[in-house]
Parts: sequence; C-alpha cells; structure tokens
Amino acid sequence: MKFLLDFLFRVVQLFTEPYFLVFLAVVIIALLKRKNKGKNLRIGVGFFAVLMIVFIGNGFLGKLISGYLQKNYVSPVASKNRVPQNPVIVVLGGGVVDFEHTEKLHTLSYSRLVTAYQLYYEYKKNNLPCKIVISGKGRGHTSEAELFRENFKKMGVSDADIIKEDKSMNTYENAKYTSKILKQMAPSDIYLVTSGFHMKRSVALFHTFGLKPVPQASDFIDTEITVFPNSYNAAFTFVMLKEVFGIWQVQLYNSLGLNG
Repeated sequence: MKFLLDFLFRVVQLFTEPYFLVFLAVVIIALLKRKNKGKNLRIGVGFFAVLMIVFIGNGFLGKLISGYLQKNYVSPVASKNRVPQNPVIVVLGGGVVDFEHTEKLHTLSYSRLVTAYQLYYEYKKNNLPCKIVISGKGRGHTSEAELFRENFKKMGVSDADIIKEDKSMNTYENAKYTSKILKQMAPSDIYLVTSGFHMKRSVALFHTFGLKPVPQASDFIDTEITVFPNSYNAAFTFVMLKEVFGIWQVQLYNSLGLNG
C-alpha cells in the first residue's frame, strides 16, 4: 500500500511543474483535435494550463506557501532549559554537487553549516559540552555527512564532537536513522538545523520517531509578485509545493500507521 501511495504522490507532484502542465495541455488538445472534439473544450484546456502557469510563475502562490512553511521558524524557538547540560545539534544534509570531478556540498548546505556552527560555538565558548550529528548520505561518492565533517573540522569543531549518520537518502531516513543515535545518547535538548522551507516536514518526521527537536531554520526562500511569470518564481514555488505535498504525505502515512 505504501508503494502505491508513494507513486500517487509522485504523480500528483508533476502537476505543480509548469513544463509538465504545458506538455499535458498540448497532448490533450492534440488528442481532442484528432478526435474532432469541441473547439471550446480545447480552448478551455489551454486556458486552464496558462492560468496555472501564471499562478505558479507570478509569485502569488509562492508567497502564500512560503508563509505557511516558514513563518513559525523566523524567530528561533527558545529551549525550555535555559542552560542545557547535554545538547545535540542535528544537521540535515542539503545535497552534494559533483562539478569537474570534485564533490562539494550543495549551496543550501552552507547556511546549515554556519547555523549549526553558531549554535555549537555558543556552548563551547562557555566550556559547555555539545555534540553535532550530521545526517545524510546523498548520491555522491563522498557522503554529505563526511563533507560536512570536513568543513566543521576546518571551522574548529573537535572531531570528537562530530557524529556521522551517513546512510539516509531522504528526510524520512534522516529522522529514522538519527533517532536511533539520539535515543542512545539521551540528550537534554535536540536542535534541528535545516532550511526554513524544509523545517515543517522535518519536524513532523522527527515527531513520528518520538523526538521533539527545537527548530533552528538556517535560511528562507520567498517569491516576488510580478506582472509576468518568471522562472525564479516558478522554480521556488515548485520547490515549496513539493514540501506541502510532502507534509500531507507524512500526515496521511502517520494516520494510516505507515511511518515508523
């Protein structure tokens, strides 16, 4: 059942992609014309596709979604314990880029790197213990976790304070595999570092595995409302729409007992 639902969600996500909408509209119009169907129906299909592209590309939809995904994380959530005795910072990988046979962290990852280091530094400058768990394998030869580790060490983070989780390939697995590590460590507080648009789904998945992390958003994305659609708005709206569907997927799977 889970495989079927995964497939259905992937299909639904296609309808948020402007190029797919154009392709689908062209195919439908061509089929209708070939079968001599009504001209008004063909016009209606074309108009609907154009309307969706405009709605996605002019930034209005993206503006609404960005608020839904990110507004709760603009101000960092204060920990219930004023001075946690055994905090752990969990950083989710943002991808790996292989350029000219050199693997580097994706652009998104660097804001997460900086945010996690700032949290870590606040504890270490006061001689308080703090650990960093880096979660992510990625699709490169070198794992996201290892690339993060290399960068953290260059920034002055002790190797003894770095723990790698380098098996996960997606956010669900980030939460699943990290939860096993954290339950063995029994930290006083868990800080979750990821991008603002990705935080709501990440927190929901960590809750699924019995963890209550303190959200620490590293970056935010937004769209600009424009008269004419543009690729910038379309790209970021598509990214955020995928997150919305991902959140619905987590909620559905939790209600059906398919997560965990």
